[in-house]
Amino acid sequence: MYHKNNNNGLLLEQISNYIKHAPYRRIKRSGSLGLSDNSVRNLMVFEKLIKDFEKHIGNQIMLNGIDHMLVNMFKEWLLTEKTYSLNNAGLQLKLLKMICKEAERMSIPVNPYTRHIESFTQKSRDRVLQTISFEEIKKIKSLKHLPSTLENARKWMLIGLYIGQRVSDLLILNPSQLRFIEHGVYVDITQQKTDKSVTIGVVDPDVIKILKYKFPYSISTQMFNRQIKQVCQIARINEMVSGYKLCPKTRRKKLGTHPKSSIISSHDLRRSFATNYFGKIETPILMQITGHSKESTFLSYIGTQVNKDTYADAFMKVAATL
Repeated sequence: MYHKNNNNGLLLEQISNYIKHAPYRRIKRSGSLGLSDNSVRNLMVFEKLIKDFEKHIGNQIMLNGIDHMLVNMFKEWLLTEKTYSLNNAGLQLKLLKMICKEAERMSIPVNPYTRHIESFTQKSRDRVLQTISFEEIKKIKSLKHLPSTLENARKWMLIGLYIGQRVSDLLILNPSQLRFIEHGVYVDITQQKTDKSVTIGVVDPDVIKILKYKFPYSISTQMFNRQIKQVCQIARINEMVSGYKLCPKTRRKKLGTHPKSSIISSHDLRRSFATNYFGKIETPILMQITGHSKESTFLSYIGTQVNKDTYADAFMKVAATL
């Protein structure tokens, strides 16, 4: 199923070639030339994801070895270890099928099963979003005498809740990215997914103390996801909420009612930041920090819709002064 040494027919090699020739690819729907920047970014994220998955399984993946078993392993890894949403996991399967289809078109040996890879999406009405409120953050802040591993996870949680970054950017943060000023801290980050440079201002005294004197040590995303559930449980963030949880029998995420602590994941920290400050901080400022380029995407991310009257009121307020 896998191959370690021979580069011919490697999945990663095919992804790399696809990205390399992105500027010259014809878009069927529009007839234009060149993939969009967003499409290229998605492919680059997918490439990194496959590298991580290969580390997870301990082998390089051959195109002719992508069978039903491997695809199921990949799907389960995305949903459980990476805690991807159904939409995000579905996108990765769609990209996998696309890369395999392109390889087959180039007469590269590909497992016939790849033609039957099924993607999936989650309808907006079926999405269940989890966030940690300011009141719940107070509970996390008040925790004392935790085991060292959970205290480390608690620190990362608090930083994540106040800088609003993807977990892939959060957990590689280091002190060299911090600039301390009189009234707070500047956190300089180049977001991996978008290659966008942002600076976040932190004024919360508890988080400043962590950044300045008690910076947490490195931790994997998988371990972080397990430990923040324990932290939330100890903090008694156990409100019964609707959410998706892995069913041991089917190995699929199933909607049910669970204690919030048991379904919180690292992805919820960024969403909590955006939700907690929405309506208090101007939306363009929040989008600049979280890395969302479209307001519609940002609003969908936090599960809300803008009141159209808000724009009309803002216009009338300015227009009346002209």
